[in-house]
Order: sequence, then C-alpha cells, then structure tokens
Amino acid sequence: MDGSARPLAPGNAGDATPTFRLALVQMAAPLLVGALVGTAFAYVLVAATGSSMTAGELWAYVSAAILASMVVPALPPHYRVEIRGTGLVLHGNRRRNIAWRDITGLQVRKTAGVRMVVVHTVDGRRTTLRAPMSLLDPRFDDKAQALVACWTARRGDPDRE
Repeated sequence: MDGSARPLAPGNAGDATPTFRLALVQMAAPLLVGALVGTAFAYVLVAATGSSMTAGELWAYVSAAILASMVVPALPPHYRVEIRGTGLVLHGNRRRNIAWRDITGLQVRKTAGVRMVVVHTVDGRRTTLRAPMSLLDPRFDDKAQALVACWTARRGDPDRE
C-alpha cells in the first residue's frame, strides 16, 4: 500500500495481495538528515582539533552526503509486508512467513517520534515491521487498522482467504 491506496477490507479474496512498502521520501528523509548531521559533526571535530577545513573539503563532504541520500532510496525496495490469507509475509534480507494463528498481538510502538507496528508471536518473539511506519505517512493509522482487522478476522480460521 503505497501512498494512494484505498482502505483495506479484510477477507477480499478477489483483490490483489495488500502490500505495505516505504515511500521514497520515507527512506530518503532519515538518510538525508543523518548525512547532514554527520557532515556537521565532522566539521565540528575538524574545528575542535584546530585544523582548518577549506570550503572545497566541506563541499566534498556535503555533496557525498547528498549523493548517498539520493542513491540509497533509488535502490530496489527490499522491505515490504504482504497480507495473505494465511498470514503475514515479511520480505527483507530474507523472507519470513508468520501465520495468523501464531500472532498473539499487534501493537503500535513509538520510538523517537516514529510509530511502527510490532508483531508478538506465540514463541515470545517481537518483530517490528519496517512498513508501514508513521514517518511522513498520513495514512499510517489506516494501514495499522487494516493489519489489526485482518489479524482479528483470520487468526482463528487459517483457511480463510
């Protein structure tokens, strides 16, 4: 569910598999802020040590930071969460399936001002979903509600599509 998706209704077998991905701006914003803070920190360290940094060196640091924050989001999106009839499918460095019956709870947790969905499973694991996330996403609450609604509707009936 990127940006302009309609609200999800649990149990729509004829619809495509609902998928949550991070939008480009959600990936780029933290990288850009981190790169700029890192560049400022490097400049402060150089100033504190008594060395001098030329405008050309500062420009090299800043342009490298900006380039990195533009290249990384342009890479193929790795992380996504699919809602399936049997459970959640988490795509990332590896693929992981979590059956609805194995989920004991879904929780929205706030860390550093960003809300994310945490999945609690019967084996005691807590898995924080990378998508959806509230950073720059006005539809986060709808997406989190859709996850909870799907889990509530399907957790007792694994064959339900």
